[in-house]
Amino acid sequence: MEKNNKKATVIIISIFIVLILAILISYAYFTTELNGADQIVKVGELELVLDETSEGISLDNAVGISDSEGLSLEGSTFKLINNGSKAVDYTIYLDDNTISGTDTRIDDKYLKYNLVKNGSDSGAYLLTSIGSNPNRILDSGTIEGKSTNEYSLNLWITDEVDGNYSGQVFSGKLRVEVSQDKPEGIDVLIDKANDPSNNDYNSSSIEEQKEMYVFNHSETYQTEALTDYRYIGNNPNNYVIFNDEVWRIIGVFPVVNAKGETENRIKIVRNESIGRYSWDNKDISTGAERVGGKNDWTDARLMKLLNGGYENEEVGGSLYYNRGSGMCYSGYDNATVSCDFSESGLSDEAKSMISKAVWYLGSKDSSTASNTGEDDYIQERSNQVTSNRPLSWLGEVGLIYISDYSYTFANGVGDTCYNTVMSCNTTEAPNSWLYKKNVVWLTIVSRLYTFIDIYYVNSDNVFAGGARSSRYVYPTLYLNSNIKITSGDGSSENPYRLSI
Repeated sequence: MEKNNKKATVIIISIFIVLILAILISYAYFTTELNGADQIVKVGELELVLDETSEGISLDNAVGISDSEGLSLEGSTFKLINNGSKAVDYTIYLDDNTISGTDTRIDDKYLKYNLVKNGSDSGAYLLTSIGSNPNRILDSGTIEGKSTNEYSLNLWITDEVDGNYSGQVFSGKLRVEVSQDKPEGIDVLIDKANDPSNNDYNSSSIEEQKEMYVFNHSETYQTEALTDYRYIGNNPNNYVIFNDEVWRIIGVFPVVNAKGETENRIKIVRNESIGRYSWDNKDISTGAERVGGKNDWTDARLMKLLNGGYENEEVGGSLYYNRGSGMCYSGYDNATVSCDFSESGLSDEAKSMISKAVWYLGSKDSSTASNTGEDDYIQERSNQVTSNRPLSWLGEVGLIYISDYSYTFANGVGDTCYNTVMSCNTTEAPNSWLYKKNVVWLTIVSRLYTFIDIYYVNSDNVFAGGARSSRYVYPTLYLNSNIKITSGDGSSENPYRLSI
């Protein structure tokens, strides 16, 4: 058939959008038909938008036209918008769309296209030059965070190729495939945190009560001015599955890692105790300065039970860390009991999610019973220690601070338990999600001016006592900064799930 004798016909190129967001190995498919109104497809932080003025691409005759004529046509415009803060890689495909069983699809060899991206014109090219369905790649690259790519797409029948395509149709869809990792868990939690200006710790908003609050801390002897995020109240959304067990998230904290770098990390505490053991029950013959144990966490027998690297210890060494069993220190003057962590100890997967962090070992002066949570925070990071005690420790598994407990009270800076945690009362103590009725459990904090005393949480208050006493142990640790939250909302019914 001669080109100048081709019968006029109408070919409508219908534009559909399928936005595919690849998250790790999972895919989510969203499809919408674009009819000329404002059309937006959203997946996470990404949007694909068809402008209100776009009505798809249509060709009003079957007579092939020149490139100059094709380039002058009004194209179909759309945008790819990255509302997130991180750059992502993407590829835009032009795929065949389903056509009626009575229609015949026009061959790609008769079609040319033109794509304008952010004002840059691709020129006119045969559709076959970008591959065949389903691998026609219109554009690919990286879109930075908080940025937009704007496009205009034209398709026309070229006069460069002769053939019989009368009455045939083309129907296509735009597919945008974007590869983007899930954000780190710290970002998920911080994004949910209450606005920093919100210090209404008794907020009537259930949503606010269940998420983290922001706390700003002044410079201490060991730390610069820092901001951390803490769960307070008696029922926040801070449940998480770790080590195939339920743990609770204390918050997100700036932590110094083994390289000396400060990074935000999620701090968690086991929801159930692993048993009753002594913080340290050495006597003078085995290394203590006084009868009653030694309140130096860097040499404590409980520390060696919880952490790796102490496998050569005759009793307790790294048993919890390695899911071992044997004898552990519990009771006065080097006493031991049998212990079995073959199920409750850390799994290999759990150990891969943690690494060493700096824990501050400033001691608390028991004469200042009216300390607020902030006062406790400062003392724990101070240079106040008993003679020859280290100021800090680099390790993986520790215990809670006193300030971790006092900050949880629902009324924050106005709560009696926050202001006088050492003389809290049973009426107010249940306001804390860390409250455990009729349980005495260990903290990592030692008492100033003594060689043997450490601090315990006793249901509704905090008190000092000898390190040798057997008390409940709730392991506490910092997750690696790259840990991701893969599912869950933090509620007790739907705890957060983690992945590396």
